[in-house]
Amino acid sequence: MIFLCLGNSLTAGYPGHDPNPDGIYTESHGNIESQYEFWLKNLCFEHLKTNFINFNNEIVNNLIFINRGVPGELTSHFFRRFKIDLLRIKPKPDYSIIIGGTNDLGWGIKNDEIFKNIKELHEISRDNGIFSIGGTIPPIRMEQSNKSYNKRKIELNDMLKLFFKENRIPFADLYKGMMDEDGNLKNECAYLDGLHFSVEGYKQMGEIIFKDAVKDIMEKHYF
Repeated sequence: MIFLCLGNSLTAGYPGHDPNPDGIYTESHGNIESQYEFWLKNLCFEHLKTNFINFNNEIVNNLIFINRGVPGELTSHFFRRFKIDLLRIKPKPDYSIIIGGTNDLGWGIKNDEIFKNIKELHEISRDNGIFSIGGTIPPIRMEQSNKSYNKRKIELNDMLKLFFKENRIPFADLYKGMMDEDGNLKNECAYLDGLHFSVEGYKQMGEIIFKDAVKDIMEKHYF
């Protein structure tokens, strides 16, 4: 099974990891644990090794997570690399994990436009036989200090969750899962800037994606 992970810096693993240091598709550098894909893959292996009687090296070699995160990108930017990053990858991915919108909200782009972009990305993926997986937009450390920003994020996440549910798209509720009791990004998950994630943050991100979406996919495929 091949999972292609499309997104911005939270998919790339910024600041600890860079999947494409020269902007092309070369070997990554940095801390491999500073990306949710690392933890998600490990959780898949652990689950299969514990529960799947036929677990073997072939499964290990064929379970692949491809990091296609680019820091700073808006959801509209995903389209200009969608064909190269998703549709022309060989062998063809089985699943796409599409997570974006944080930068759009920061730049004040309207919710309807952000939602339209994310919806279309899922539709393109599925129209090309690649099953998509979604995610809500996670909190930031200063989430509750800007009530207008937080209100917009909640409204957009509600739009996304309804779309995912109506179209039977598996999704991870990163907003709920990474929030502390005050409604901000958990302190242990936050990098110094309050926007990006620490290694612990990417670990928890991977755990939420596994629990909310990927675990069921693995069980239906292997069990």
